[in-house]
Amino acid sequence: MKKTKEQLTYCNPLPIPSLPRGKDEWYSQEYGMFSHENKPAKITTPDYRSISDPTVFYHGGKWYLYPSYGMAWVSEDFANWEHVRTEPYCPKYSPTIIPWGDKFLLTAWFCPLYESDSPTGPFRELGEFIMPDGSTFRPCDPGLFADDDGRIYLYAFSSVPCDAPHKFDCRIVGYELDRNDPRRVIRGSEVLFQMNPDHVWERKGFHNQNRAFGWVEGPHMVKHNGRYYLIYGAPDTCNSAYAMGVYYSDDGPLDNFIYQKKNPLTYSRYGVVAGAGHGCVEHGPDNTLWAFYTVVSPTLHRYERRIGMDLVAVDENGELYCPHGVTDTPQYAPGVMRDPVACNSPEWVSLTGRVPTEASSQIYGREALYAVDEHSLTWWEPQREDPMPTLTCNLQAPFCAQAMRVWWRELDLDYGKGILPAPVCYTLEGKCGEEWVTLLDLRENKEEMNIDYRVFSPTVCTEVRLRIHAWAPGTRIGVIDFAVFGAYPDQESEK
Repeated sequence: MKKTKEQLTYCNPLPIPSLPRGKDEWYSQEYGMFSHENKPAKITTPDYRSISDPTVFYHGGKWYLYPSYGMAWVSEDFANWEHVRTEPYCPKYSPTIIPWGDKFLLTAWFCPLYESDSPTGPFRELGEFIMPDGSTFRPCDPGLFADDDGRIYLYAFSSVPCDAPHKFDCRIVGYELDRNDPRRVIRGSEVLFQMNPDHVWERKGFHNQNRAFGWVEGPHMVKHNGRYYLIYGAPDTCNSAYAMGVYYSDDGPLDNFIYQKKNPLTYSRYGVVAGAGHGCVEHGPDNTLWAFYTVVSPTLHRYERRIGMDLVAVDENGELYCPHGVTDTPQYAPGVMRDPVACNSPEWVSLTGRVPTEASSQIYGREALYAVDEHSLTWWEPQREDPMPTLTCNLQAPFCAQAMRVWWRELDLDYGKGILPAPVCYTLEGKCGEEWVTLLDLRENKEEMNIDYRVFSPTVCTEVRLRIHAWAPGTRIGVIDFAVFGAYPDQESEK
């Protein structure tokens, strides 16, 4: 069945199914791609899930999303993603992939180089990268790039020791690789740029207050209309000052990069989509450009994160910018709008943001308000003995509701004991006049979605109610964000 234009919308943070388990505490103990799922006994941090540092790759009419913690997710419309488990499954951080003849090359954070016959593997290890003097290395935050002429390049994070305390010197470096043996470096490393304290947004700190310490990372190259754009993240993945910036070159993939004036490219310090760092910019339909980025949500762990995406455009000076900024309301998926730069949304807003909200139960410090305060670090949590928690929002006027996003908070996950994520079964109801009607019925939901975004038939409501019927056994359920989207009804709707 053909989908309507409204059904071909997405909403940040992206509703990615089967979010992977966070494994930050023991990544450093593994060589190459992550090889097991068992938490070492000495690790005592609570279990959580995370997804970050996305690379997006187009092949054979499908889009492949490779994030940290697990791979991969596949989409044909950019709005709906399906998990296709790869082997190896977990790339640790920052996977990057390019075509290489009839094969594909993949590497990741401090990993060797891998090859595969398909974008989803299985991936076979080729070995470590080799410098011209024969020494070997594994790159930090790598980015692979294949140019139009078949030459291939590697970009990475690098740092040098500093004598002064509380100071850090880091930079982005580049290499040209042998196209016949891509483990081998034939040029480089070339320092392309380094952290610059004059670029205020690169400074470490929520208010970018530390002039002596910054962090430029996660390089990703995209070529558009003959210009090379080097995308990077800064300054810290643990708070929402995280953003992406751009250098560009008209001379080549390793030469004469210029810091563009319109920086940072993605920036959002507050709200549900807080932080928009380490990711990529890639082509979509009709030669459009789209940024995929890391959303920061450090509650259960300082590296707990999600993913977002937004439209990128090119200005009259050839610089990249986001014409609609970093969004947290429904947007049309790539290829839907003829001119997405002019308008790329159905212009729905959150009808539930900070409206009067009541819950069937709540615990102290996790009251109902926190489900609608439009903040990713707070949540509503019902009492444990509440058999069917409900959240009711008074919209304070009749509004035409058309979509919903809910971001669940999962507490007490324990993978070692078999307490795992599971689909949340719920209903969404709207009050029309004096009657409550069902807007969404997911009491038999079989799809596990930590963030769920749904479009439904337009309905004029004065109140909306979320009713939770079932959730993962052994866990406590909460709601980080509950948003119903729509607009003030036109005269025809009011009739």
